Amino acid sequence: MKKNILFFVCLALVACVDNKAPIECRWEFSRNDVEPRIAEAYLTITNVSGRTLDADWTLYYCLEAMTPICREEDEICGTQIQGSYHCFRPSDTYRPIPKDSSRTYCLRFRGNGIRENKHPEGMFIVTKKNPNPVSITCTYEPYTRREQMFRGMETWEKTPYADGEYTYTYNEERRAEQPMVTQTPFFPQPKQVVNGSTMFSIEKAQIVESQDNNIKDEGYLITLSADTIHIYTSSQSGLYYAHQTLNKLPQTTDITLINDYPDMHHRGVMLDIVRNFYPADSVMRVLDVMADLKLNVLHFHISDDEAWRVEIPGLPQLTTIGARRGYTLDEKECLYPMYCGGWDYNDKNSTANGYLTREDYINILRYANERHIRVIPEVDMPGHMRACKKALYPLLTDSLMDTRSYYGAQEYTDNVIAVNKPFALEFIETVVSEFKKMYDEAGAPFTIFNIGGDEVPQGALTYEEHQAFIDGVIEILNKYNLQPMGWEEITEFCRPETKAICYSWHNGEEKPLEMAQAGYPVVLATANHLYFDFAYNRHHEEKGLDWGGFTDEYRAFDWIPLQHPNVIGMNAQLWAEPIRSFAQIEWQLYPKMFGLSERAWNNHSQLTLPQFTSLVYHYALPKLNNDKHNFHLQLPGIHYQNDTVYMNSVVPAQITYSLDNGVTWQTYTEPIKVNKQSLPIITDDYGTARIIKARMNYLGHTSNTTWLWINEE
Repeated sequence: MKKNILFFVCLALVACVDNKAPIECRWEFSRNDVEPRIAEAYLTITNVSGRTLDADWTLYYCLEAMTPICREEDEICGTQIQGSYHCFRPSDTYRPIPKDSSRTYCLRFRGNGIRENKHPEGMFIVTKKNPNPVSITCTYEPYTRREQMFRGMETWEKTPYADGEYTYTYNEERRAEQPMVTQTPFFPQPKQVVNGSTMFSIEKAQIVESQDNNIKDEGYLITLSADTIHIYTSSQSGLYYAHQTLNKLPQTTDITLINDYPDMHHRGVMLDIVRNFYPADSVMRVLDVMADLKLNVLHFHISDDEAWRVEIPGLPQLTTIGARRGYTLDEKECLYPMYCGGWDYNDKNSTANGYLTREDYINILRYANERHIRVIPEVDMPGHMRACKKALYPLLTDSLMDTRSYYGAQEYTDNVIAVNKPFALEFIETVVSEFKKMYDEAGAPFTIFNIGGDEVPQGALTYEEHQAFIDGVIEILNKYNLQPMGWEEITEFCRPETKAICYSWHNGEEKPLEMAQAGYPVVLATANHLYFDFAYNRHHEEKGLDWGGFTDEYRAFDWIPLQHPNVIGMNAQLWAEPIRSFAQIEWQLYPKMFGLSERAWNNHSQLTLPQFTSLVYHYALPKLNNDKHNFHLQLPGIHYQNDTVYMNSVVPAQITYSLDNGVTWQTYTEPIKVNKQSLPIITDDYGTARIIKARMNYLGHTSNTTWLWINEE
């Protein structure tokens, strides 16, 4: 008995040793454009294993849009496995690391790292001695030099770095010193408001609702007096919006009439729960704000290369395999890690894992329907289907097709299904029919199905294969009385007579105008105005992507959308590649969503930039804050002239500043006289400069930090 106890104790001790991380890592980004389009970083590995670290290990990690380059002189070599999933392995020149020692490796990547959060995530190690993955701690050095934050080469978007001077000018054009004087302090603004000559109370007025078929769809007419409030509408959604407006009016008013209607029928937001997952209650939190802003479409991105996120009866593999990411060599139990990384596909706290049950989805449908929001599911096809292809292997895989060489937009080489296999269309019909059952059970309208259709890599399919598949999909949708919808690429395979609704996502008016003139219904999804996953500005602390520019609340608001009878709406996109928490979802959405609301309802909004700022900061954000939502704040500006420092923000708010590179912070109250030579000095590849920093504090939230470099003469 004692021998058995001793055996199990020893076994447990061995297991503990094996599960202890043998290394710790530190990442320091060095610079961009060390060669054209090549970035450089340093990875320091510290051996804490208690023994020499031989060449028997593989270090896995995720890093988006920075692909490792392996050089002959590198002791460790990076390899791209798929998409954002990579690994480092010792090369032939690797020198074992003695115990309790560190070694720093200079690494090269294709791409750039202009933001601090662009670093390896979810590191874990596998060794020959211990084939079970072990999580690795990696610390990240903050950015301090301009060559880290800037790209040395000219880029097409030409957007300057958001330093103090750029931001100061930006804020001056948008500042709202005082709250806007308005009796309708909400988004979107009503089309017509008529004021009477005297104030009166509407607190006890009787509300009378009447049907008027002359009122535009979703529109309403309200007449007000102290005794009676008449609401005239032609639709239930118009009635809902009328009550929303009425509930936001002050109880004492001189408004006698409000005439209002939307300019666009489709006013939507796309939520991507695929790349990184967030559950039903989080989706409902977004629906609450959408309803408050009279947005009426939730475009629900529920499948892609990285996961499948909705339970489909009869196809359990879609969620048992396709909704989990972690360490695997064959993807038979889960998919490869992506984005946030990590090895544990059973970790329910990771945004890599999870899905909506059938009940969850039905509850979302009911919740949205009560708020007059239509939910349009998107199953992207025939590309962007890696998750379902792996989950349903080999039903959606063909050995001949898999020999074709292609490279997708997100760097996948195996994300197109075998459209020639009979199961491909059987699969689509099963999915569509199950969605139909869920909508019927929820009592929600189901009239549109989004087939995506974008970014099918060249070389994956022949034109004939692609066309035959789309024709089959359209036939299925017709069977269920569903209108097809997709990204602008579907016009290559869906003829105008299919009435396919097309999302135009390229910047500019050329493509949406071309589609509208061809007879397609068009939804504007323009990247540099409506991709809410883009960073707010070109600043190293911002999260978000930037391949099509930068979007803040002003980009969503400050434009006149294309006017054409076939342009039916606007749709903002929140792709989830950069998302790591629900707080970040809200950071990316708010206050951008206010600009979407105003511009989709009022294509020719009468608000000036300062008036828009006032509504956002004096009215809309305080309401969000009271409801415990997270949101983004504009950076404060810093202007230096003649040894005097001036600071500003888009609204009166506390600005704190530092003249010692962030060691101490003071409150800005008036222009500051400074001795330039007393400011801290920074030397980098761009030269020698003095540094000033500032932050904006508002409603208990703090902005990112503005930097101003004052170059030495």
